[in-house]
Formats: sequence, structure tokens, C-alpha cells
Amino acid sequence: MQKKKILLLMLAMVMVITLLAGCGGQEEAPAEAPADDPGDEVAEEPADTGEELEEIDIDIVVGFGAGGSNDMSARYLAEALREFGVNADVINMPGGMGTEAAYHVSTQAPDSHMFMWAHPLIMLFEPATGDRGFTIDDFEPAGLLASPTFALASKADAPWDDMESLIEYIQENPGEVVLGGQGEGNMMHFIAELILDPNELDYTYVGLGGGADVALNLTGGHVDLGHMSLAAARPLHEDGDLSVLVNTQILVDRDPLMPDIPNIEEFGINAKEPHPLGLWAPKGAPQELIDRVSNAVEQASQSETLIQNYQDIGIIAHYLNPEDQWGFFMDVQDDMLPRFIEWVEAFED
Repeated sequence: MQKKKILLLMLAMVMVITLLAGCGGQEEAPAEAPADDPGDEVAEEPADTGEELEEIDIDIVVGFGAGGSNDMSARYLAEALREFGVNADVINMPGGMGTEAAYHVSTQAPDSHMFMWAHPLIMLFEPATGDRGFTIDDFEPAGLLASPTFALASKADAPWDDMESLIEYIQENPGEVVLGGQGEGNMMHFIAELILDPNELDYTYVGLGGGADVALNLTGGHVDLGHMSLAAARPLHEDGDLSVLVNTQILVDRDPLMPDIPNIEEFGINAKEPHPLGLWAPKGAPQELIDRVSNAVEQASQSETLIQNYQDIGIIAHYLNPEDQWGFFMDVQDDMLPRFIEWVEAFED
């Protein structure tokens, strides 16, 4: 009996030790899990993505009325920016060839989230001809995107078929050719005379009311040549009502809208038109805001919908970051602005 009691006691002790060992193993397992647990890594990703997609609201001020290329290009951009977390409200503020809007934006607080949608004609050429209350130094570049293309077109039955034969014809028939342009004494007139230098070629320039007026007079046979947008000229070219000779696009050589049409520079003529549009914030705008908007503009520039919308209105979607945007405007200021001021002074005399 005594031996049986001892044996039973020993078995009981073994069972107790086994149970205690089992409990100890269960306690140790969770302690090792955090070292290799991927759950924490997955949980961190949504937080980072949320910061990147944080939405901001901005105003884009257009210095012209609704419906024109300046307005439509800004609205197409605003539509594209929404996909990248930037909610843009387009505000039309026509007056003074866009300068009233630019002056308004230049006076806003740096953190106002207000941007001017402007090209060199507003930012450089207008202030150079008189006091507009601002200069380009009152702004910060925030990304350039839209570049309209203009062209020189001729009447359908013209005795020339390209730029070289046109110049040759004018030289052989002085005073015979009439060029219809968009107004007199302005930037468009200046560009027309860069294309065909009146000091070297004898022809007549007629200032018309605008692009539609130029097209009407050209197709009606009232002028021999017309300076107009490529978007307006293309359908008339395709219908045989006129012939596009050259484009004057400054950012690329051949416009995708009409890739067979040569650039004016291909003929050794320095007359590329400085019309590219970009966003400009008031001086001192937070760098974080500039970067946020510019990055969104860059992403929007890759949108197939935006590219097609721009092409439909004769505009190339071509992104320049703020540094390159500023450099582009400074190149225009150094190269073309002095020639324009000299031309204006001579025209007024």
C-alpha cells in the first residue's frame, strides 16, 4: 500500500509539472509575434496616402471674359486638378487686357490661395508699355501648362504655296500683298511684322477686329494673308478655304494639331509667339502651397482628357515647373521685350 501511494504521488507531480510547462509555452508565444508581425506595416500606409491626397481649395483668376481660349484653358485645368486633390474655382475678371486681374491678384495676401492665369503679354509686355500697378516681380511662378498656337495663313488661290515662295512673291511684286492682323500697335501686330519684316518686304498691313474677323476677310478674299489661331485656321484649311503656311508655337516645333505645318523658326525667322499660360501666386506665397499646386499641374498635364480638350481649342498641354517657368519668362523678357518696346516707340512716332 505504501508503495502504491508513493507511485500515485509521483504521477500527480509529473502531471502538475507538465501542465505548468504547457502554460509557460502559451505565455511565451505572443512575446515573439510583434517582431515579425506585418500588421503594423500595413496599418501605416493609409495614413501616408491620406496626407498626399489632402484636398486644398484655390481660386484661378482669368483676366478675360468667359468663353475665350484663356477662360476655357483655365476651366479645363481646374477640372483636371480635382482628380489630384486641388479644388479650383475659376473667376473671370476682364479689363485692361488682363492687367486689372493681375493687379488684383498681386495685392492679395500671400496665403490667400489665389492664382493668376497669365501669359507674357500680361506679365511682361503690358507693364513694359506703362504703369499697370504691378510687375512680374510681384508674383511667384506655380507651374506653366497651356500654350496656344498661332499661324500665318493665305487665301486659297494664292500664287504661292509655302513661306519661301511667299517671300519671293512679295519681293517680286512690291505693294501688292495685303496682310490682315488682329488690331494695330499691339503685340499681335508686332508679331506679324516679325514674321514679315516691313523694312525688308513691301506689303500692306491691315488691322482687323480679331481672329474671327481675320478668318472672314481671308476666306472672303479681302486680304491675301491672315495672322490667326491654328485652331480657327485648321478646319478652313481642311475644307480648302485657306492654306496654313507656318505656325509660331514657341514651346515645340510642330503642333500635334497640324504636324505637317512647319514652325516659323524653320525658315530662320525669330518670330515664335510668347503666349504660354501659367499659374502665378502673390509674392511670398508659402512654398508648400506652390509645390502642392505645381505638382498637381504636372500630374494634370499627363491627363489624356486634358490633352484632348486643349487640342480641341488649339492649345498644347506642355508643363514647365516653377523654376523653368520663371526662366522661360525671363528669356522672353531679355530677348523679345526690348524689340517690342523699340517697335512700339517707332510705331507711335
